[in-house]
Amino acid sequence: MSHAKAIKVDPREPEPDLAAPLGETPVARPGFRRSMVLLVLLSVPLWAVIIGGGYLAVRALG
Repeated sequence: MSHAKAIKVDPREPEPDLAAPLGETPVARPGFRRSMVLLVLLSVPLWAVIIGGGYLAVRALG
């Protein structure tokens, strides 16, 4: 703790605002839409396997 330094914070300084200005649509990075489409397309088979496994488990137990 002998090398600790204090940071002076000025409460009068405005904090950065990350929200989009009113009336503007926020724009995602160029590959975002493609990534989301791939995520959805790849998740469909995963959900099919999960649902199918649950169905088979219910059939085997019932």
